[in-house]
Amino acid sequence: MWSCASSSASTHSTDRLSASDDMDRARPSKEGAQTDAASDVAASAPPGQARAIVEAHNRYRAQHCADPLRWSAELASVAQAWADQLRDRGCAFGHSQSSEYGENLFFAAPSSPTSGVAAVDTWYAEHQRYRFSSPGFSMRTGHFTQVVWRGTRELGCGTAQCNGGDIWVCNYSPPGNMIDAYRQNVLPTSCR
Repeated sequence: MWSCASSSASTHSTDRLSASDDMDRARPSKEGAQTDAASDVAASAPPGQARAIVEAHNRYRAQHCADPLRWSAELASVAQAWADQLRDRGCAFGHSQSSEYGENLFFAAPSSPTSGVAAVDTWYAEHQRYRFSSPGFSMRTGHFTQVVWRGTRELGCGTAQCNGGDIWVCNYSPPGNMIDAYRQNVLPTSCR
């Protein structure tokens, strides 16, 4: 498995995630606490892996006091276009040059119907190396920090099959991993 984070020959139709429906962001309860992200997502989630990917993100974000993400069809379209380009370039693995969105990449082989959630789980596992006492960017933790970045509100992902595996691209808006903004956007599980 390969993974890469940034702020800045296969089938075509079966690789795409459904991006036709939007997910509603979970709303705070009267007490100000977050409502259960999975139950709020369930009402209007797109089918398949998109829903599972958003739920995985939101499960981890809740542990760090970050509001739930909402699925964005626009971000999913951008992510899908980049996943297709990576596949079409012979499975090249690299970031798009867009600085408009945050971006996490992942490759897993063999191809699997759960590889999207595996990507999120792998990105989050980097939290073990993150130094909350000295917050900032690291190539070893950049996926994790983007997943839980409190200022991010929307997520969209795309995937393409290549060489028997899955390339995943997830885009985030607003992007995370912004210099001098880690302390307020990447909280430990104590939320302090």
